[in-house]
Amino acid sequence: MNRAIHSLRRATRITLGLLTFVLCLAAGPSAPVMIDSFDNALDWVAAPSDGVSLNISQDQGRTGKATLLDFDFHGGAGYAIARKKVDLALPENYEFTFWMKADAPVNNFEFKLVDPTNENVWWVNRRDFHYPRQWTKITIKKRQIGFAWGPIAGGDIHNVSSLELVVTAGSGGKGTVWIDDFAMTPLEPVSKYDLTPALT
Repeated sequence: MNRAIHSLRRATRITLGLLTFVLCLAAGPSAPVMIDSFDNALDWVAAPSDGVSLNISQDQGRTGKATLLDFDFHGGAGYAIARKKVDLALPENYEFTFWMKADAPVNNFEFKLVDPTNENVWWVNRRDFHYPRQWTKITIKKRQIGFAWGPIAGGDIHNVSSLELVVTAGSGGKGTVWIDDFAMTPLEPVSKYDLTPALT
């Protein structure tokens, strides 16, 4: 009798789990929040380190226009930051996406989020990044973004006041990076597996 009750409860939990999964699929993902389509006037600011040049302009994009990042390390090291001010509240789970192509040597690529204090920074640092020669969709999920530095010394970011795309010298040199259709998409919250497996 106890075994039958246990099996019934287990079947009920599995059924409810499958039903939730199907309902989530039916609902579909939330609509992306377009951060920048780059079709309008550019409001990105170049902030390169000393000895590095960065010019930000517009060019033909994958759809409409794209932003064009021309960087030159002039034989040295350093970084080339393209910064955009935003007022973005982040959901519990999310991903950032944008399209990229480049004519650039292997260097590091950083994606940064800065909170309203301008002192706390979260990032993704892709070292020795091979910049794609053809239009490629870049996806950065919340779980890939880690705390970089700042006085709060950890935790998640909830509100973003500026974001940065950064080319940091690895091999150095000079090159061009195109970025198009920069968006943030809310995702379903990540839930822990809470079913109890039964061995028979």
